Amino acid sequence: MPAIPDNLQLLYSVPSLGIDESKGPPSFVFVTHQLVLDEFPYKFPESAGFFITNCWLGAVGVYEQRIVVRQPDGEPLVDTTSRPFELEDSDIPYTAITFFQGLELPEPGLYRVTIYSQDNPVLRYPIHVLSEKDVLGAEEDS
Repeated sequence: MPAIPDNLQLLYSVPSLGIDESKGPPSFVFVTHQLVLDEFPYKFPESAGFFITNCWLGAVGVYEQRIVVRQPDGEPLVDTTSRPFELEDSDIPYTAITFFQGLELPEPGLYRVTIYSQDNPVLRYPIHVLSEKDVLGAEEDS
């Protein structure tokens, strides 16, 4: 596997439930590390889902990014496969917005996101998917 180029940086990776581009560059709406859902399996409506926004900076050139979201059992829920992007100026970041539309989450638990560049993992982080009844039950117990 080729290594991630030394001159490429992932400046940030942000999971959110919305993106607002109405007033210029994208603004994140409902940035979150957890989703509280009312039933499982939970299927987002076809027009809804969640976003992962990655911002890359590096030398001029063509690179690839890939996002894999794994279910609590470790099996892939979604894999974007490698997608090319181009940095046209070493001082201007590239923002890659990926919309996971109509996704089905089979169960509550810890989902893991891995961001890859050139097929090498660059960043891993969790997204906690919780059942609304478990959250409400925990609040009532306190």
